[in-house]
Amino acid sequence: MHYSLHMRALVYTAPNRLEMKERPRPAPGDGEAEVAIDLAGVCGSDVSGFLGHSARRKPPLVLGHELVGRMPDGRRVVANPLISCGRCHACLSGAQNLCSSWCLLGMDQTAGTFAEFVALPANQIYEVPDSLDGKRAVLTEPLANVVHFFRLLAPAPFFRLAVVGGGTMGALSLLTAQRIGAREVLVVDVNDQRLSSLSQLGASHTANTASAEGVAHAKELGGAGFDIVIDASGSGPARQMAFDLCRPGGQVLLLGMGQQRSEIDFVTSIRKEHRVVMSFAYTPADFERALSLLIAGEVHLDAYTAQYPLEEGQQAFEMITQRPGSTLKVVLALN
Repeated sequence: MHYSLHMRALVYTAPNRLEMKERPRPAPGDGEAEVAIDLAGVCGSDVSGFLGHSARRKPPLVLGHELVGRMPDGRRVVANPLISCGRCHACLSGAQNLCSSWCLLGMDQTAGTFAEFVALPANQIYEVPDSLDGKRAVLTEPLANVVHFFRLLAPAPFFRLAVVGGGTMGALSLLTAQRIGAREVLVVDVNDQRLSSLSQLGASHTANTASAEGVAHAKELGGAGFDIVIDASGSGPARQMAFDLCRPGGQVLLLGMGQQRSEIDFVTSIRKEHRVVMSFAYTPADFERALSLLIAGEVHLDAYTAQYPLEEGQQAFEMITQRPGSTLKVVLALN
């Protein structure tokens, strides 16, 4: 087989612009391995980069951090794209997500997965069985975030849950909550087609909070409030909505990074003794747990996943940002 020193990559070149370019093929360093990418998942953070909203994703950059691919020997793999140092206090205590010098594929100066090849530490790579469909395997990284925050929350049995934001993370939060004993799940969003997808995935209730009536309806469905509310959006209104839906003594989980800053009505939440948990990324243990859930077939978004060839990356991102419809996950295929 012909070995090339170059590869095709989808490069973020300017806000709202992705272009196919030739890039040097990565040379694996000491302890690293090269993965030939089959499928790359698109994350909300990639979308934020594409729109020019992410301070740590500046053009020109190959975005993307979710992948399914193959090792040089042909083994199918997924990879944990959050690279930690392994030596700092956080890493040594098992909190690799809080490493003092972590880096992520597709961010800052690190090239991402929207390309034919990526090189990363060999100990971040996990073999996957051929029986695991690529569209499912690519969910390992997003699902690891959900496994992580439910571990932080440690919900009581039969908990009532509300999820603000019905995108990929909202959908994976719903599916995971069902597996760990949630009795009732409300999903709120501003897109009716997405809410319809979430209903089909098993949400007990949905509410479109684009209108005042929708907001009132969501609060009515909540009654005295939910035990746990997850903000999977991160816009100012979504964060406040998460607090508004939480019962006195309940937990609000802040996951979404839509806005850097936003105001919260703190006095009301102080009087309700809300507990606030913030969650960032995942540890290698969470990543392994997520992969095992996918292999077991307990979590998938098959019917709501759209696949585009890498060359149509621009169209894929325009679809996500302008007319997502019922799609909950977008993947780019390399061959």
